[in-house]
Amino acid sequence: MATQQDVQELREKVALSCRMLGNRGVTKGSFGHVSARIAGTDRILIKAKGPDEEALEFATARDVITIDIEGAVLEAPAGLDAPNETAMHLAVYRARSEVMSVIHSHPDWVVLLTACEKPIVPLYGAYDPQGMRMCVDGIPIYPRSITIINDELGEDLMKVMGDKDVCLLRGHGMTTAGRSVEESTSKSLTMFELARMNYLAHAIGTPRPVPDGDIDEYRGRMERGERRRGEGRSATGEPSFWRYNRKLLERQLL
Repeated sequence: MATQQDVQELREKVALSCRMLGNRGVTKGSFGHVSARIAGTDRILIKAKGPDEEALEFATARDVITIDIEGAVLEAPAGLDAPNETAMHLAVYRARSEVMSVIHSHPDWVVLLTACEKPIVPLYGAYDPQGMRMCVDGIPIYPRSITIINDELGEDLMKVMGDKDVCLLRGHGMTTAGRSVEESTSKSLTMFELARMNYLAHAIGTPRPVPDGDIDEYRGRMERGERRRGEGRSATGEPSFWRYNRKLLERQLL
């Protein structure tokens, strides 16, 4: 069972993820939210909305409120409430017990590519093998450009997302899922870069996938259990990408 200290640390981590995503331009202003399931409970921490909300890049632990799996607000400062699209997060948590964090964001590149029905292809390998793997595994696209504000729409989204950790929403944005806040954040940043590079490639010409032989080589490396870049824990206990983005934020404060 999570202790009060565990919950506070998780709350701080959700806020830090918000700042990372805002700082990198994955989403703008207060459009988007990060959430995390409190281990061993039916409670969720989620970035709040409301008259006193802060943009993601300025989020602090105060902006992260507590709700239950049905969406009822259990703990929130005055002026803050659950986001309209809380139903999106809850649909993922209900359908997939392994998911411990969900992120919804509005990357420009994703909005434009899906609205224009431009394909996202695995156009690079060594540049970012994680992005290539994500693309090769398949990235579902929810066809409706609508906010997911109730259980019915949440269940409809899950019919498309299924067991994938990334789902794009046509002309809207994307939703990512992870086994931790770090993992869902990593997948959001990876998808953001994959979409950005595909957009630029479409602006130049017709993006083409990397050769099948290269894809097969990377698949073989995965099957052999070879190390993936950015995975594992460092001496600080953080994944390297998390430490990097945390230091980017710290540098801005100097």
